[in-house]
Amino acid sequence: MIGKLLGHIQVQTTARYAHLARDTAKASAARIGDGIDTDLIAAP
Repeated sequence: MIGKLLGHIQVQTTARYAHLARDTAKASAARIGDGIDTDLIAAP
C-alpha cells in the first residue's frame, strides 16, 4: 500500500527505502545512547 501511494511499481523499490530508514533510525538511536552513556560516566 505504501509503495503504491509513493508511486513505486516494484515492491523492491519500497523495500530499499524502508531499509534505509531503519538504518538511519538505528544510527540515531546509537548516537543518543552513546551520549547518555558518556553523560552517566562523567556524572559525579
